[in-house]
Amino acid sequence: MKTFFHILILISSTAFACQILAETATKPSIDWRSAESIGNHIDIRQDAAHGEITYGPNFSTSNQSLSKNFSDIYLMRIVDLEGADHYTIYINARYNSKNFRSYESAVNAQDEAKLPLQVLSKTGGNCSIAICQYEEKLAIPLNFLYFFDGSVSGLNITISGNRNDQIKIPDAYFKAMLNAIPEEKI
Repeated sequence: MKTFFHILILISSTAFACQILAETATKPSIDWRSAESIGNHIDIRQDAAHGEITYGPNFSTSNQSLSKNFSDIYLMRIVDLEGADHYTIYINARYNSKNFRSYESAVNAQDEAKLPLQVLSKTGGNCSIAICQYEEKLAIPLNFLYFFDGSVSGLNITISGNRNDQIKIPDAYFKAMLNAIPEEKI
């Protein structure tokens, strides 16, 4: 199941990354404190191979520190073809450095609980004399409780490897994602 989820996130996130980047340029700016503003940027797509995919806007653009360290941060909800819900935070760190950051763990700073960090891919190359371009794609699967609790208090995550980085996702982002869940038709 873990391998299936890993492949599902990698394929889904890669397939939509180009579409998201193209669409982001044409949408108005986002008020990251407003669930309504964030909700205007949420997209829901049907994928014949993977099911329904809901993803929020690229959170890395919310502040300069995040955008300097991460090219993409998305909250995603996937309803697979069997009807099971999966929630994840997708993170893409694209950076210039002398070494990989080698992220290997994630912790929820609110309660110091370890979160399951999955490394989807690591690539490096394109080196000049002292600096190389690196990219690390990561996923942090969340259970529904974390997803729901995020709508009350947000989520403050520290990801660690050769360095530590903090990502604070506001409660409004989670509220917008919850509001985007279609109502069940009976």
